[in-house]
Amino acid sequence: MQLRCVQAEDRDYKMLADLLDAYYFDVVGDIQKKYALENRPENFACRLVMYDQEIPVGCGCWKAVGADTAEIKRIFVLPAYRRRGVASAILSTLEEDIVRSGRSRIILETARMTPASIAFYQTLHYREIRNYGSPAGEDHAVCFEKYMKA
Repeated sequence: MQLRCVQAEDRDYKMLADLLDAYYFDVVGDIQKKYALENRPENFACRLVMYDQEIPVGCGCWKAVGADTAEIKRIFVLPAYRRRGVASAILSTLEEDIVRSGRSRIILETARMTPASIAFYQTLHYREIRNYGSPAGEDHAVCFEKYMKA
């Protein structure tokens, strides 16, 4: 498998992000529309796509939200590739890129109705925090943070 940094208009990234949006529409319904502007690919400092041969199988991004803070966004892996280390590889590479950018705090959010995602982040030492930004006050979201060493 190979990770590639891609441009905002990359068609493989767009395909995976569209599948992620469809998944979240199934999980949280129309609330997902609320996040459309925040999830625009041009807003991200880094967009990654994981390939198996030339098949795009997963993606992830990060964006700056302050001088020392980055937000992980759009982590998604095709169902057939889950539990094979794809999400961990994507997240680890994003974390390394964030540290290289000079940031030490990482935040993220996921749907409360996705226990596998919640367990995944907790396993990687993300701790639950009060909801921030757009999910603040929303029952469907759970937010996490992690501090990285430079």
